[in-house]
Amino acid sequence: MRRKLALISLDGNGVYNLRHMPFLSELAETGSFAVVDSIFPTLTDLVHTSVMTGVWPKCHGVVENGYYDRLTDRKINFYDYEVAFNPHRVIKAPTIVDILRGRGVRTASVSGYTMPPFSGTDVRIFPPFFASDEMYRQHGRDWRKDLWVLNSAIYLYEECKPDLLLVHFASIDGMGHDYGPRSEDALKAVETVDTAVRTLWERLKDEYAFIIFADHGQEEVHTWVNLKAYLRKHGIETLRVSSGGGVHIYLRNPNEAEEAFEVLRRAPGVGAVFFREELEHLNSPNSGELIVSAKPGYWFCSHRMCRGIKGVSHWVKGMHGSMNEPVMKVPLILWGFEKVNLGEPSLMDIAPTVLKFFGVERPGNMVGKSLI
Repeated sequence: MRRKLALISLDGNGVYNLRHMPFLSELAETGSFAVVDSIFPTLTDLVHTSVMTGVWPKCHGVVENGYYDRLTDRKINFYDYEVAFNPHRVIKAPTIVDILRGRGVRTASVSGYTMPPFSGTDVRIFPPFFASDEMYRQHGRDWRKDLWVLNSAIYLYEECKPDLLLVHFASIDGMGHDYGPRSEDALKAVETVDTAVRTLWERLKDEYAFIIFADHGQEEVHTWVNLKAYLRKHGIETLRVSSGGGVHIYLRNPNEAEEAFEVLRRAPGVGAVFFREELEHLNSPNSGELIVSAKPGYWFCSHRMCRGIKGVSHWVKGMHGSMNEPVMKVPLILWGFEKVNLGEPSLMDIAPTVLKFFGVERPGNMVGKSLI
């Protein structure tokens, strides 16, 4: 019986990529496999924090990639040093790493980004930091980054032999944003990650069971829409509008929420609009008064480059955040367990499954169930 566990995240790897991943497909056939829904808005930090805490964003506080603090009028950035090294400055719930530490379970992690939900482990290898955006674009996003992640994961295994090893591959997402999810560059990242997972599995398979998941997929986009400018055109001012395929709208005057709702329903590229009270998992003061999902091919931009209402998305080719199927449908694979009962699984089942593996009962506030 395997007594150690590897939890592997394949960032941006929608289920559509499995046709290009022969090893992962083989592992899915020999283990237990399901296609599950991501969590809307389908954003890396929101999903990973939900997976690692087992509670909804309204409880852990990370409602997008970080969150906006109305009191200080600033975006809390997940990738700051102070947050990377002190994740509970942002994450307001215990992670499985916190819970397992109290039971003497040794943990280690490596991530393609500064992934705070994977922080707090006994040993942590942080990714390279780049002083300039140009260097980051050249060295920090492409498939070579995940070769570094693989080598770091092998080092952690050989030197530390952790009970729980957390690994986050990031290049599929980066290449999807820059070149489109079905582009040659994105498929090179898909091929690289598939080979990396095979290499890691071959080194660990005699000692470790595996849980492999993706946080979201991506979809091709051709048009950006500036919802802040659109609302202003209709006389509604905002404090902030986040970016991506699924965004929070923070109104300067919350009493205008119903009016803004009707305006946004007519906005270009808008697929769905919700009051935050309609989305129970996001119903917290950290969320905007309204949450919007994009139509296929569109994304919402609040960057200074996005002047006007809408334009051609020439520098972003792929996006996530929306509720659209390519983004929402992701793989979940369990391998090396004696008995698995998938039922109707979700990403929220990962935390209680990890705890069960190590003989720890899940806290009562965890919303998922153990799959083993």
